[in-house]
Amino acid sequence: MKTKPVKKLWQGKYVSVRDYEIRSAIRQGGLKIIHKGKSMELNTDELSHLKPSGQPIQSQFKGTYQLVNITWKPLTEDINQRNLYE
Repeated sequence: MKTKPVKKLWQGKYVSVRDYEIRSAIRQGGLKIIHKGKSMELNTDELSHLKPSGQPIQSQFKGTYQLVNITWKPLTEDINQRNLYE
């Protein structure tokens, strides 16, 4: 699973991820986005349905990319932790 730290949200509710990072996360089995100590996880099926939006942006080094805006929904509890009442 690919981990992507994010410093700020767009319009307070969207995380912007580059299209090539989404393709890389699909190959690695999912994407974990971290923002201010909270995290959100997307599996490969969810990632494959995301589409880039807007104009292609010229990279500083080579090539172009597009941004994919994902609604920020942090996990309320850690899925790796077991429940005390199980």
